[in-house]
Order: sequence, then C-alpha cells, then structure tokens
Amino acid sequence: MRSFIVLSLIALSSLILPSCKYSYKDELINVNNAFTVSVPDYLSKCDDLKPGAEFQYCNRFRNTYAVAFSGPKDKAFPAFYEEQIGILKKVLDKPMVNDSTAIELPGAKGVHTELAGKMQGEMIYYSVLTLEAKDKFYQFCIWTRGEDRKLRYGKDIDKMLMSFKLINP
Repeated sequence: MRSFIVLSLIALSSLILPSCKYSYKDELINVNNAFTVSVPDYLSKCDDLKPGAEFQYCNRFRNTYAVAFSGPKDKAFPAFYEEQIGILKKVLDKPMVNDSTAIELPGAKGVHTELAGKMQGEMIYYSVLTLEAKDKFYQFCIWTRGEDRKLRYGKDIDKMLMSFKLINP
C-alpha cells in the first residue's frame, strides 16, 4: 500500500512538473501598430503596473516586470528624460544611476539608463530605455527585485530592451 502511494505521487509529479517549465522562446508583440517588443514566454500580459501604459507584461513569481508607454512631444527631450527618471528615483531609497548610455534606433534616439535602489528594504533594479521619436516620446522600463534576479534575468532584460522597434519610424 505504501509503495502504491509513493508510485502515485511520483507519477503525479511527473505530470505536473513539466507544465511549470518555460520554453524560453520569445514572442514578438505588436503594440497598437506603433512599436514591437520581443518578450520571453515566461512573461504574461497584465494591466495593473502603470495605468494607461500601452505595454505591460510581468511574472510575479519571478518578480520581473516590463512597461512601455508613449507620450506627447510637448517639451524638450532632456526635460522628459529627467522627469521620467526622477519619478523612479523618488520611489527608491538612495537611488543610484549605475549606467547611462546614448542609444540610437531607426526613427528614434535616446538614453538607456540602469538604476537601482531600495524599496521597502529590498533592492530594485531598473533598466530604462527613454526615446525621442519624430512626434512622440517613448519609455520602456523593465525592473526586477533582488540582485539574484538581476543576474539571472539580466540578459533577457537587455534583449527585450534592445528588441524595441518603432513600426513606422
């Protein structure tokens, strides 16, 4: 009887565990015919990260989140950039900008910024792409909690950010 229970548990486990794995394939997401982003299959669409953001994907188990939004080009790019990065800095204790690099994509130019800081006692790592296109500003922000996740998902985060493409530049 005992061996039957053990065998049943092993059989059940072998059926359930494979369903928890990801294929680690990327899916190209078209966002309102404005831009595309390549997203790993472990992220799912969500709608509660930033009200009004056109693109919101997350995996709450992996504590990895991605948001992209556009805004009117109603000020100079440096003012938009400082405003958006300032919002992130305000929610972090002791925010640190670790890296800031000029970037140019077809139809847009901007800045890729890495920043980190504590929120409620836990380190949060942001990777942000802030862009100026012909008639709009865009921001694509991906973040994760904890240094271990930053190290584990860093390549995926960079790959997602660099996959951002305007459809009609």
